[in-house]
Formats: sequence, C-alpha cells, structure tokens
Amino acid sequence: MNILIAIGGRDYSKPTLDLGMKVANSLEASTTIAYVGKKVSQFSEKDVSVVHQNLDERQLYRPGVRTLEWAYDFLNSKNYIQEEKNDFNDHLLVDEENSRMRVLLKGKHSNKIDLILRTGEIIEQLRSEVQTNNHDITIIGGGSNKGMHHDLVQFIDSSVLVVKNYSLKKEYKILLPVNNSIGSNNAIEIAEQFAKANKLKVEIVTVLENKPSDENLKKILEKTAKRFSKSRIKNTTRVLEGSVVETITESASDDSIIMLGVSPKNPVIKYFFGSKPISIAQKCKCPVLIAK
Repeated sequence: MNILIAIGGRDYSKPTLDLGMKVANSLEASTTIAYVGKKVSQFSEKDVSVVHQNLDERQLYRPGVRTLEWAYDFLNSKNYIQEEKNDFNDHLLVDEENSRMRVLLKGKHSNKIDLILRTGEIIEQLRSEVQTNNHDITIIGGGSNKGMHHDLVQFIDSSVLVVKNYSLKKEYKILLPVNNSIGSNNAIEIAEQFAKANKLKVEIVTVLENKPSDENLKKILEKTAKRFSKSRIKNTTRVLEGSVVETITESASDDSIIMLGVSPKNPVIKYFFGSKPISIAQKCKCPVLIAK
C-alpha cells in the first residue's frame, strides 16, 4: 500500500498531515508527502538546481523547502521518524527527475516515508506522482477549491481522501455507506483497518434510492457488520431511504469520517460517475474518503 499526502501552507496542512499519517500507519503503508509549488524560471532553476546538496549549504531555496522542513519536524514530533542526532538541514535534497526533488532522509523508519517537492500545475503533478509511483490513496486538504476536488477524483487513478474540518482533538467515528461496487469493497477494507487501529466505532449504512427494498444491499450490510464484529470493531447498521447524497449528508456529523466507494465502468462515463461522492464531499463538513 502506497499513500500520497499533498500539503500546502503550514497553517492549513497540519490536519491533513495528521489524519493522513494515521491512515498510513493503520494500513502499514509507505508514505510520500508532497509539496507542489510554482515552476521556477529557467534562470532561477540554473541557480538552484543541484543533483546532491546539503540543505544547510543551499543559500537559495526552492519554494516549498521550508514547508517540507515543517512536515519533517511534525513527523519527528509524532515519532514517525526517529532521528539519529540529525536535523532537517543535515539531509540531502536530491534532483530525481524533471519537476521532482526528494529529501533523502536518515534515521529509523525513514525508509517508509518520502518528502518530495514538485513544481508545476498541482493536478498535473499529483497525477504524475500517482501514475509513476503507484499510489493507492491520495490525501488532500478540504479547502474551498471545489474544482480541484472534482478533478482529483475524476482524473487521478487512486482513491482520494478529502480532509475537511478535521480536528486533532476531536474523537471521531466512521460512517460507512456500502453497496455492491468494487470501490465499496475497498472502502470497507480501509475502514476496517483504520477503525481497528484507532479503536473507532463504525456506523454501516446502505441507501435505497428510488426503490422500496433491495435484498442484495441488505445482505451486503449484514455481511459487513458480521465482518467488523469478528474483528471486534463496535458497529451499528441502518437502512436509509431517499437520495444518496442527501441521506448520507444528513447522517454525517462533524465528528464523522465518511468512507464510501465508487467504481467507474469505463473511461467514457468516468467523468460523470463521480458526481455523487463529490457532492457528498462538498456538502459534508467532515473528512470524506472516496475509494476506487
């Protein structure tokens, strides 16, 4: 399992990084933390582009290096990296390819964590990162850029977690809508591991939209509940009726983490398929994982 956490400004990225690392830790995943900055001019690039250079020797930093330093300090404070008498400036900044640089970390557990800096248009760079390094989940902050959330879900070949209004001090529960899609199966698996690792309660729901009953969905609901109970995860179940977007939005609260799945059938309808989960992510005031 490979996870990509996209960070921006330090003031807004702490919740994203905190929840992202909890997800990564729960899934025992390798994690890449990425800052995407504006592409520097050719003139500036000549001044700062060095294949291997100690960070403390660099007089002219690329945009985003200090954000990576903040992320490094956060990881160290949470024991995701255990230093061996090193600080951030002791590490190497390595040019790996066009538009991508990596901080070569030292210390324990650093083999599962990468800090990278990419330059260019954010969607393009994150998509390239996912395709090149086979990330399974992309984690982003839940800012006001709704268009970016839409493009990420539609055009990036990974699950997407939108971290919206997440508080480091709040106790959360998982809201898990289930159906018969492949994406839903992936959401169930992620929810199970995350809930078990963090001792969270799970509310499992299914939505009957435009039909009075669906025995198949009810069986999926019961099967999922038995699976979670077998893993000793506290859970409840509910059958909801009505619009998928409206019922899930109304069922969620500010202490929910929604995990739901989608499964696009082909590239032609892929653009339109994500409208419901994107609408849920936009309307709900809590984190939403859209699993593929």
